[in-house]
Amino acid sequence: MLLLSACGDDDDGITISQTKTFVSVGANDGIIVNSPTRIVKDYYPGVQGYSITIGWDGNGSAMRGFLSFDVSSIIPSSDKTLVIDEALLRTYESNTNMNPFNASGIRTVNCYLLNYGTLDISDYDRAPIADCGVMAHDGHNVLKEHALNVTQPLNGFVNDYPDEKHFQFRLQFIPDENVKPLTALSSAMWNIFSGDETGSKVKYCPTLEIKYHYKKK
Repeated sequence: MLLLSACGDDDDGITISQTKTFVSVGANDGIIVNSPTRIVKDYYPGVQGYSITIGWDGNGSAMRGFLSFDVSSIIPSSDKTLVIDEALLRTYESNTNMNPFNASGIRTVNCYLLNYGTLDISDYDRAPIADCGVMAHDGHNVLKEHALNVTQPLNGFVNDYPDEKHFQFRLQFIPDENVKPLTALSSAMWNIFSGDETGSKVKYCPTLEIKYHYKKK
């Protein structure tokens, strides 16, 4: 989906802002399970649809979710700089199992900016480029939208990596150490719809809405 305002160059070589919404790329989204041998999964095929699971599996192994957006269509030529006026990351809950937010303490789902390329097990604890803040404080509200302003970290990323064509994020509970099976957090998880979703639920895929303009170097 592309939402455009009037577009052109002003006298200072700065284009008028326009807005574009990107849907996460299912092939590069995924889940990493912190089991004794880490596992990468594309998604969890639950009752509600294709989900990214964040929390703990039945064995007590922590799970972290990953989202990837292809923004190559707005990366400018070498004579211009991309400036992000506003960027909103949106996810939609597909399910909450048990009580991941408040069993054995209070926790939130945090979002981190990464640059992982193709997802592999090392990305589970890859050092983040930036802490983007809290994605979710609570659950048990299927289809609820959770939005996070990621403008500042993405502008920093664009400044450091001007040619990078993907914006990528990790979602995880804080804290999220592995737990023992059959305890309060085993099988506790917060799930969101993934970029693999199709049909009537495609409108609940994660999105990144970016309002941006270009500035001549």
